[in-house]
This record gives sequence, C-alpha cells and structure tokens, in this order.
Amino acid sequence: MNYKIAYDGWLKVYKRQIGNKTYDILEDYDAVASLITNEFDEVLLVKQFRPSTMGETLEIPAGTMDVETENAATCLARELKEEANLDIRPEDLQPILSYKPNLGFSNAKMHVFMAQVSKDQVTHENVEDEDVFKIVWMGLNELELHISEGRIQDVKTIMVYWYLKANQIS
Repeated sequence: MNYKIAYDGWLKVYKRQIGNKTYDILEDYDAVASLITNEFDEVLLVKQFRPSTMGETLEIPAGTMDVETENAATCLARELKEEANLDIRPEDLQPILSYKPNLGFSNAKMHVFMAQVSKDQVTHENVEDEDVFKIVWMGLNELELHISEGRIQDVKTIMVYWYLKANQIS
C-alpha cells in the first residue's frame, strides 16, 4: 500500500492508494466517553459548542486521548473533572464497550465507561472546559424523546441510550 500525507495538523489526513483507487484516511486520536448515572436513574449530559456543526449539542461527557501518559480510564477521569467538575477515580470507571465510530476513514476507537454517582457530586461551578455551557441530568424517557426528535444526534450518546435499553439499567 502506498500513502502520503495530505494534511499535517492536530489531526493528519493521508492519501492512500490501493489499486486504482485513492482513499483519504484520517489519523485521529482514540477517545473516551462516560455513561454516568445517579440515584434517580438519570444520565449525565453536557451542553457544549461543537465547531463542526457551529452549534450546541447535548451529549455524554467525553474527550480525546491526546495525552500520551494516560490510559483510557485516567483520561476519562480527567475529562469528567474538566467538563462536569466530577471527581472520580479511574478505578471506579467500569468499561462497557469500545467501538470504531468512523471505520470507513479512521481507525480511532471510542472507549465507553460507566459509573454511578450521587446527583449532588456534579456541579457546573468551577468547570475547567470552556466549551461546556451546562450540566444536564436526563431520565431515559426524556433521552429517548430527544433522540427520536433529532435533538440529540451524537453517536456515543445514542450508543449509551441503546446500551441502557438493552441492559435495562435505567
């Protein structure tokens, strides 16, 4: 296989020639996401700005594994502190699934973990992430409504919803 770099920034894009066809391949970072529930069977979501859509989204807290010294659980614990001011130990995060969300053009993997916390452990005060506007707790029925009406389109959040439904967790 022959390939050459087409773009070299925080992400990289390669042109890969296979036979007579040229493919654009995104070299992306692996990522982490969290299914955080509370004692009321609500799911933690963050409202944040996404430059790719130039709009606000509601989604489960997540982040990119762009610190070489961190494993997935350590990265997620840091992201939860930044996005939701939630102090959680990496060993308290239970892995539930990993998948490749953009397999057609990227080899990056999303690692999803879960944990249950008390609702009062999460506050928006002193959140370190400048893109997160609001912390939202949402029940499964409301989450389902937001997804079915297209107000939530984020794949990792939809995956978590189906995980909850399949395992009758909430």
